[in-house]
Amino acid sequence: MTETSDPGTVVIGVVADPDLPARLARDLAHSLPAALAREDDRTDWRVEVLDDPFEAMYPDLEYVIDKAGRHVRDTSWDLALCLTDLPMRSDGRLVLASLDLRHRVALIPLPALGGVRLRYRLRELAAGIVRALRTGAETAVHPGREAAARAPFRVVRIVDDGAGTVLVERGGPARFAGLLAGMVRANRPWRLFLGLSSALAGSLAGTAFGVLYSSIWQLATALGGFRLTGVVFVAITALAVWIVVGHSLWERQTFRDPIRVGDIRLRNTGTAVTVALGAVVFYAVLFLFTCAAVALVIPPSYLETVLGGPVGVRDYLTIAAMASALGTVAGAVGSGLEDDLTVRKATYGYRDRERRNWVDRQRDQEDP
Repeated sequence: MTETSDPGTVVIGVVADPDLPARLARDLAHSLPAALAREDDRTDWRVEVLDDPFEAMYPDLEYVIDKAGRHVRDTSWDLALCLTDLPMRSDGRLVLASLDLRHRVALIPLPALGGVRLRYRLRELAAGIVRALRTGAETAVHPGREAAARAPFRVVRIVDDGAGTVLVERGGPARFAGLLAGMVRANRPWRLFLGLSSALAGSLAGTAFGVLYSSIWQLATALGGFRLTGVVFVAITALAVWIVVGHSLWERQTFRDPIRVGDIRLRNTGTAVTVALGAVVFYAVLFLFTCAAVALVIPPSYLETVLGGPVGVRDYLTIAAMASALGTVAGAVGSGLEDDLTVRKATYGYRDRERRNWVDRQRDQEDP
């Protein structure tokens, strides 16, 4: 292990959960050395990435820190950063990072960084954490007065427990909204329905019915904007509810520990928002394809005959909206035929259980 007080090469190990954290870790391996070199160009900064699923939710934090600390002791790493897509809170406050100054290890829950400019925010936070781990001064994480105005996040409190563990807490009136946005970003709702072949097949069948049957055209144009909006809303809601209920995505509160109960509520909220946004994206994409199908299949002259008057773009959009709503409802029914694993792996509850099982297996191997 290289001594951090000596000039030369500093090796930063990044341990990342699978999926989004692993991708951000690889990006960090390219961007972090340049950011650190702007402050200290005499040091050769190197970043090594290790994909390793771990459970970062309290109370397993000590195990994560200890495992990363072993990497620092047993390898060429000088310090370690752990990236997870699971949120962390302490006494109701949002934790931006947890630092173990003695073992030179830090844990970064990505949802605390919000849902936008994630790479930039992670790089800036990681640079501050590296400074703190090298100097042993937790205040190095906090930007100076001039830099604070440009910082992508606001540190409100740094809590030192006196044993070398430091919690960096994020402030701002929208901090929990940002946390929820970060959780949804980690779930990637736009990808939720890409693998649902049964839902896609059902939606195409329902949409085709709406495009080809003239009675649907008449009903759509007769509904009016308010009722049609209600139909679309009900269709999207039906798809989202069917996904959540049909695949048991809602976690039950089986714990009495208020911390675990709060974590489950937070994950359930993240799952609900993820599925809702995924359903909106599903409808929006289906609507675009339906618009093209309606324009291709229905001649204006024939549509005028059916509707009994002149037609325009608005009529075509109205028909497409109605047909897409029918397709969305049919997709909801089709989603019930999907393998649960395809849907659940996009939610926090599933990933939480999978990582806990993985950690238990690792512990069994380490303690024969």
